[in-house]
Amino acid sequence: MNRIYIILILIQTITACSPDAERKDNNKSSNKYARGFMTEIHDNYTKVTIHNPWEKAENISIEYILIDKNTSLPDSFREKKIIRTPVERIVCLSTTHLAFLEILNETGSVAGISGIKYISSPEIRNRFKKGKIPDVGYGQNLNYELLVNQKPDLVMAYALGSEVTAYSQKLNELGIPVVIIAEYLEETPLGKAEWIKFVGHLFGKEQESIEFFNQLEKKYLELRELTSDVSDKPGIMTGMPHKDAWWVPGGNSYLANLIADAGGHYIGKKNTSHESYVISFENALVWGTQADIWINTGNLTSKKEILAVDQRFNNFRVFREGKIFNNIKRLSPEGGNDFWESGTVNPHLILRDLINAFHPGLTDDEMIYYKEIK
Repeated sequence: MNRIYIILILIQTITACSPDAERKDNNKSSNKYARGFMTEIHDNYTKVTIHNPWEKAENISIEYILIDKNTSLPDSFREKKIIRTPVERIVCLSTTHLAFLEILNETGSVAGISGIKYISSPEIRNRFKKGKIPDVGYGQNLNYELLVNQKPDLVMAYALGSEVTAYSQKLNELGIPVVIIAEYLEETPLGKAEWIKFVGHLFGKEQESIEFFNQLEKKYLELRELTSDVSDKPGIMTGMPHKDAWWVPGGNSYLANLIADAGGHYIGKKNTSHESYVISFENALVWGTQADIWINTGNLTSKKEILAVDQRFNNFRVFREGKIFNNIKRLSPEGGNDFWESGTVNPHLILRDLINAFHPGLTDDEMIYYKEIK
């Protein structure tokens, strides 16, 4: 199963300041939204700690020491996970992480990717077609020989479970450091986007990443303010069944918070988890009766296709009388969905799309990632 579909199942102001304002409390960063990592900036190195980097992880922390390539490595760091910066060549195992690199103007540093058919970036797709970067696979299908031949400074990975430690260890033994970027576990759209600060440290572009995030945050909060006083909040249901399991986002998840910011009432809000959970078709039928709007229906592009999956959808009031919006407006020729790529660093545009869907007239802009399904 590809990572994009798995994450479709699983997830469903930094104050405007100078860099010095982030170096407080003994050089610890003060992320305003992201909970998955913490940064400690020291004179000659930066320590980044990743917390619980996969679903259902508990009390797991991974520390990385980022140190300039021209600085000698202290003996006390010999057993640490070392990343020499600035990174010049990187293998990227997640399409979502390419968005961070694009914002930092570092797509030229990509020496290998995973899952080319799911990638939206025209630049990366073009470089792959020209044979400049290979698809190195992932997990059990990771092509270690091909990856090593690319001579990367770093592999940027993600983790759906503890199995990531196996191939990380093997790559480390081959002399290639691995860093886990776990933005997909964040509970808020701004928390997810704030991981660009970590990526900025990898490339020596801390200032650029901070400035980008501050501008992004301002745009997002201005849009969220548009729905702060709305009283008529439409009921929202989300998702589609996959292999007889209907996964929906928890009430404190990224998507649930995004729906709330857009002025919608998420039907599954009573579940307080930030992780996804399964509901029965019978539960979904109740939701389909309560909901006014249905979003994120997989890769389906029409009501006809939805009914082809299961004729019982015709019993959903939201199917018959409500509206359906899907995040499939920006698909690559092979089906890669840019919602899960550039959308990572454009939560304000996603929010604007949903405001347009939930409250037509509050914004006048054309939708970027979503389209109405008819």
